[in-house]
Amino acid sequence: MQSSILDYLDKAAKRWPGRVAYCDEHESITFAKVLDECNRIGSTLCSITPPGRPILVLAGKGIHVPSLYLGVAAAGCFYIPLDIELPVQRIKTILGIAQPEIILTDNDINVSTELGFSGRVVTLGECLAKKPDVNTLSECRRGLIDVDPLYVLFTSGSSGVPKGVVTAHRSVIDYIDVFAKTFRICSEDVFGNQAPLDYVAAIRDIYLPLHTGAKTVLIPKTLFSTPKQLFEYLNINNITTLCWVAPALSMCSEFGVFDEVSLESVTNVFFTGSVMPCKHLKVWQKNLPSALFVNHYGPTEITASCSYYTVNHLVSETENLPIGRPFENTDMFLLSDTGGEVPQGETGEICVRGTCLALGYYKDRAKTDESFIDNPLNTVYPGKIYKTGDLGCIDSDDVIHFRGRLDSQIKHMGHRVELGEIEAAALALRGMDRVCCLFHEEKSQICIFYTGTASKREVAVHLRERLPGYMIPRRFDKLEELPLLPNGKTDRGALKVRMGK
Repeated sequence: MQSSILDYLDKAAKRWPGRVAYCDEHESITFAKVLDECNRIGSTLCSITPPGRPILVLAGKGIHVPSLYLGVAAAGCFYIPLDIELPVQRIKTILGIAQPEIILTDNDINVSTELGFSGRVVTLGECLAKKPDVNTLSECRRGLIDVDPLYVLFTSGSSGVPKGVVTAHRSVIDYIDVFAKTFRICSEDVFGNQAPLDYVAAIRDIYLPLHTGAKTVLIPKTLFSTPKQLFEYLNINNITTLCWVAPALSMCSEFGVFDEVSLESVTNVFFTGSVMPCKHLKVWQKNLPSALFVNHYGPTEITASCSYYTVNHLVSETENLPIGRPFENTDMFLLSDTGGEVPQGETGEICVRGTCLALGYYKDRAKTDESFIDNPLNTVYPGKIYKTGDLGCIDSDDVIHFRGRLDSQIKHMGHRVELGEIEAAALALRGMDRVCCLFHEEKSQICIFYTGTASKREVAVHLRERLPGYMIPRRFDKLEELPLLPNGKTDRGALKVRMGK
């Protein structure tokens, strides 16, 4: 039994030392080299920090990033991944919450000047220049067990403050084992990575190769704006498996790229992050009739995905895909608003239990206790479940169907977004009085309504400096006043009518 994700790497480097684990358009790295880099990074960190500490990894999208993550684990610590392209203000906010003593980076940046960081900055080059210290590494790893945290992923928070989801080694090990078994992932598979490496959807691309001997190709971000070149890149690299957010797949079919380029090697298409429009899925199915298409569902709090639905029929354009059944070693059920069991066919909140559950939220016990609760359906012994905040119903075949959100949390461009965080960021701008954010599902468009003296351009620029691109509204409506309900709250229903115009 694996006690940490590092056991995967040890076995992969021994079994497939010369096989390529990760590559991009410029270079590649073998399993043996990943282990060597991991040990050098781990040794460096061991010499400057005790085990159990958070290490913020500030990096781009490159083949050495998995080594950075694994090196942190080798030091007995846990990593907080952040994309170097995030707005400076966003990085500063997370730094303020996490308060790491060390930033590990693959970039030559002046962190102290740009981020106001006063701790220790360790670069990839600095680590690789040192030889691994086997004795020190052994000491660091000796106390590491599978329920220790591997990483903290920060997601959007409804209060305007990002939430750090703490995930243990065991949760990732369990998920990777089950995913590989369920879909028969093997050493011949080649993953085409779409997601940023600090995003939960990239967990599969990073760790499945270590377990199966497969290869992950890091696709340049720019290719996702040129679908023809994207498909050509997939063919050149013999990509077999896509684990993409639904909007990335939809973009390809929307631009008619199949009319110009045929995909020659893709056999698995896994989509997640948001609802996959069947009018786009149908295009993929017709052009890849022998491929496996699977809809995945799951929030960051359950590692990567907790349920799946294999699409074994040609979909109709108006069809709504279910989110399916839970993975092996995972249980999903519905609770009513009073904490009772929901009868078959009726709507309730989707709840999850199993090894996949995160440990909770970083430095936020109150939020953790609110979302990770004892199972109210089990009065015999305590057992944690996660309340997703998603609504669903279960049909007569025990298949789960998604029925929307309990709150204002949405899925946009494959990312989970709290509309309240956008509102909070907008209100920080001088000249903003009242703000309301809504999501137009049919157009997949975030809309912001506000009152005040700020211009639309000022609001847009202000938000781009503070939020990731996927959280920036596409529509800005400046109003004389926001419609109000009798209790003084914003009349969101009235704004939804206006949004539809």
